[in-house]
Amino acid sequence: MNIETERLIIKPLTLDDAKRFSEYRDKEEVAMYQSWDEYPLNKAINRIEYCQKHPFHGQIGNYQFGLYLKENNQLIGDIFIEIDGHTTFTLGYTLDSVYWSKGYASEALKSVFKAMHETYSFKICLCHVYEDNIKSIKLLERNGFDKIHKSWFYQDVLYRKMLNK
Repeated sequence: MNIETERLIIKPLTLDDAKRFSEYRDKEEVAMYQSWDEYPLNKAINRIEYCQKHPFHGQIGNYQFGLYLKENNQLIGDIFIEIDGHTTFTLGYTLDSVYWSKGYASEALKSVFKAMHETYSFKICLCHVYEDNIKSIKLLERNGFDKIHKSWFYQDVLYRKMLNK
């Protein structure tokens, strides 16, 4: 899957991205809202190699895509997609903190929703977010997500977006 927006290119990561991928994911302010505490280079390399061996075809599996600035091909974040059924997928996103609050996440999400719905006929997108990640919750709400469940065990909230709306 390759997507171009006004300011971004969304495409598969390459091994050349591993250092940068690790760098922004390893930042404390980024990791605090993710499922990892640190993201060393070897973990980045392993993830990219896995994704290269399992390219995206809109089928069951999990995938990672880089978010690149169109103007200079700089990797600024990534999108995670997990497909476990025919109509629903789970989406995750990580953005380097330098690029927070500039509209890049909304721009990327909208384009992914459109591609997943129009090209692959998905109807529902799910996102898990920690309940104290207020910026991310506001991002989801601005983009049409509804809160559907709160996990007391994981301290996260599940949001859902119907893609045909």
